[in-house]
Amino acid sequence: MKKLSILLGVLAIAGLQACKDDTTPVVNTPDSFTLNTPPTAEQYYDLTPGGTITLTCSQPDYGFIAAATYSAEISLDKEHTYAVNSNDPSSAAFTINDADVATGLCVLRGIESSDDWTDPGYQPLYIRAVAQLLNDGTGLVKSNWIELKNVKSYFAIPTPGYIYLVGACSEWSMNETETLRKWRLYENDKAIGSKIYSGVFNVPAGQAMFRFYTELDGNWDTCSYGPANNNGGNTEDDNGALNVECKFTDGIFTDGIKASKDNFNFVGWEGGMMTIVVDMSLESNMTITITEGEHEVAVTNYVYMVGNQGGWETPSPEAYADWKLADSDGSGVYSATFDLPAVIKDGDGDVLYCRFYKNPNGWGPAEWSAGADNVDVFSGISCPTTDGEGCFVMAGAGGHSVTVNLDTNNNAVTFTIND
Repeated sequence: MKKLSILLGVLAIAGLQACKDDTTPVVNTPDSFTLNTPPTAEQYYDLTPGGTITLTCSQPDYGFIAAATYSAEISLDKEHTYAVNSNDPSSAAFTINDADVATGLCVLRGIESSDDWTDPGYQPLYIRAVAQLLNDGTGLVKSNWIELKNVKSYFAIPTPGYIYLVGACSEWSMNETETLRKWRLYENDKAIGSKIYSGVFNVPAGQAMFRFYTELDGNWDTCSYGPANNNGGNTEDDNGALNVECKFTDGIFTDGIKASKDNFNFVGWEGGMMTIVVDMSLESNMTITITEGEHEVAVTNYVYMVGNQGGWETPSPEAYADWKLADSDGSGVYSATFDLPAVIKDGDGDVLYCRFYKNPNGWGPAEWSAGADNVDVFSGISCPTTDGEGCFVMAGAGGHSVTVNLDTNNNAVTFTIND
C-alpha cells in the first residue's frame, strides 16, 4: 500500500504538470532540507550485520504537498559518497541497514577483498539524506551532512570463500604465509556462498600428498578434511593419520571427503598440473574431483525452492537438496523441472506455496519471494519477485510436471505446467 501511495502521489504530480491551466503547481526544488542529528551521535557505535541506523529529516519544500522518496548517502570526507537505500523510502523517518553502511565504507576505502582489510577502529561517519519526486531525478535534493563521531565497521564485501590445500607440496604449513595463499581453492566469483571450491596447481613429483583446511587456527586436528573412503594400500604417519593411496582412472580421481586429518596420497605422481574441485555444499555428501592437467572449471550455481512441496522443512541445502534450481552458465537464470505429487504435503491439496533462497540457513526473508504477502501465480505468466516471506501460490500444480524459471537479473519468476 505504501508503494501504491507513492505511485499515486507521483502520478498526481505528473498530471498536474501536464495540465495547461495557469494554476498548475510548479515544482520548485529547494537547495536543501534538514537531516536531524541523532541524540546518540557522539556515542560509540559498532556496526553489525543485522543492525540499523535511524534517521529523521524534514520534508523538502517543493512549493506544494508532494510525496517524496528518501534514501541516504554516506561518506568519510564529505566528498566521496556511497548511496544507501532506505528501509522505508516513503517516510522522512526511516532506517538504513548497518550491512549496507559497512559495505559502503569498504568501497570508500578501496577494499576489494579480505586480504585488503585492516580495522581502522572507531572513525567519524558522515550521512546525508536524499529526496526526489521521480526516479528520473525530478525534485532531487540533498540535505545537510550529519556526523556520527565514533563508528566501528567490519569487512562486508561479498567475496569468494576459500579453503587451503595443506600437504607436502605446500610445505605442510599451517601459517597464513604468501606461499600458502598460493594453495587456496576458491569459490567461483559468481557462486559466492556455494561452498564449491576449485583451484589449478602445479604439484611437484613425489609431493602429491595433502588434505584440506577450512581455517588455519594452529590446530592440526580441527577444520581438517581428508578422504572419506579407505581404498587400501595405506600407510600411517607419525601423527596417526592415514596416507590413503589414490589413483587416477582415465585422468580423473573422484571420492568422498569428510572431517579427518587423513591425507590423499597419489603414489608415483610424476609432477604436473592438477585441477581440483572440492564440493562442500552438502555436509552429508561432500566430494572431491581431481583431473590431471589444467582445465577450466564450470561451476553450477543453485537456488532453493522452499515451501510446502518440501514439507516446510527448516531451510537448508540438505533439507531442500531435491528442490533446487540450477544456473549452469553463469547467466543468473535458474531453472528446474519438478514432478509434484498429486497431494502436496502440508498444503491445500494441489496448491503449491513457495519462495526462493540463495543460501538457506533457517527461516527469515527469502531473496526472491512474493514480498510481504502471498501472491497467486498462473502457468506461463511471469511474476515479479522481491525479498520477503510472502509465497508464490499456484493452484492446480499438484500431480503435474512444473518447470520453474527464476531470472535473478530482472527479479522475475515463471511457473509453467508442462502436462
